[in-house]
Order: sequence, then C-alpha cells, then structure tokens
Amino acid sequence: KMNSCSGHGSCTALTKACECYDGYGSPSDKPATPIAPDCSERMCPMGTAWGDVPSGETTAHAEAECSAMGICDRATGLCTCFAGFEGIACQRYACPNSCSGHGTCLSLNRLVTHSDAQPLNSQTTYGGFESTITWDENKISGCLCDSSWTVGLASGETQLSEYFGPDCSLRHCPSGNDPMTSADETDCENLLQDPVTLKTTSAIGTGGASGNLCQVDCSNRGICDYKTGTCMCFSGYSGINCGTQFALSQ
Repeated sequence: KMNSCSGHGSCTALTKACECYDGYGSPSDKPATPIAPDCSERMCPMGTAWGDVPSGETTAHAEAECSAMGICDRATGLCTCFAGFEGIACQRYACPNSCSGHGTCLSLNRLVTHSDAQPLNSQTTYGGFESTITWDENKISGCLCDSSWTVGLASGETQLSEYFGPDCSLRHCPSGNDPMTSADETDCENLLQDPVTLKTTSAIGTGGASGNLCQVDCSNRGICDYKTGTCMCFSGYSGINCGTQFALSQ
C-alpha cells in the first residue's frame, strides 16, 4: 500500500498506485519538479509565473509553484523565494530595502494613480487585464517616497520629493533660489524637472503650473549631503539652504 499513501491519498487496488489528495500530487496539481508517488511530499503555493514558455501568441505566465521564482520545500510545502521576491508564492517583487522607512511600497496599479509618484506625470491607470497584458499589475512594486513638502505640478507644489532614490534612502537638502543669478531657479512653470539629474526641460502644457517649484538643493551655493539632507555651504554663503550671502562676498 506504499505506506498507506502517507495518509494523504488513497491506494488504487487495481494499479497498486496512490491517488494523492490535492496539495500532495493529485492529478490537478502541477508540481514544478516530480513529486513522490506515495503522497509524502507537499505542493507549494501557486502563482503567475514570472517567466515561462508561452503557450500561444498572447498566452504566457501560467500558474507555477512559487511563481517560478523560488524553491519548493517538499517537506513543508513552503517556498524559499529568490532574492528580491516575496509572498507565500514568491508572487511579488519586493520594494528595495522596504523603502528604508521613508516611503510606502505600492503595486504598479496603485502607484500610477498617485500624482506625486516619480517621475511626475498625469494620473493614469494600469490594470484590468491581469490575465494578459497587465499580468504584473499586482506583482511589481515600487516606493512612493515621503516628503515634508507637497509634491506635484500644481501651484505651491514642488516637483521632487524630500526623500528619493529607488529605496527612498536619500534625502534632498533645503531648496532656495541662487542669490548670484537674476533668474529664479525655483520657478518650474512650464518645466519638468528630472528626478535624477535635477535638470529641467520645457514642457508647455504638461509641466508645472504657475507658482510650481523646482527643487534647488542648497540654492546651488553648497553641496548637499544626500545621506542627511544637510547643506555644506560654499565659502561666503550660509543658512540651511546656503541662500544667505555674506556682505564681503557680494
């Protein structure tokens, strides 16, 4: 009786073979690796595969143990996920470093609805076709970083958030207008500011509204320590944003 099918199946008299219960190798189970015929091994949780061989022109990402991004422990039925993946079926791509305690981890279909998510764009949607083109809408996550100031494209809002980086581990310094130029570098009307380079590009109609602000770390008169968010001002300048010029420097 093959160890009475380990208590997880029934023995077929004609074939002397076990018919395992669901979760232990039943006909409806689809284990990633061969499972013991005596029903002594367990299946692991299933999830949409991160990568597999397409079964049709527009059909892929079939259900797989541990979402094909982990190793199944047959003794416990638990997945050991590969680095960067999480969930009982390794079905989610984790936010890096849990957003460092300075952000919120959101799935793609939630992140795109936030007007303060980087890079700034019009609020949109991503989802509704989870079985086909938006299969990853609830699988891939990203950090929405915290900010003590309001982020966005509207008047009075600043285009870059206080904390930034893929894991929100970096922090912008206090912003200010460069005291040595006639232009107002903080004016982001009809401009879009790149969150990586901090450079601006013209974006009439899609950029910042009148009164929208660019982030100018240390007023361009100091070096920002992005680990602490504090300015190291150049000689002749002071203030938390290096926006104050000593009389002798004028």
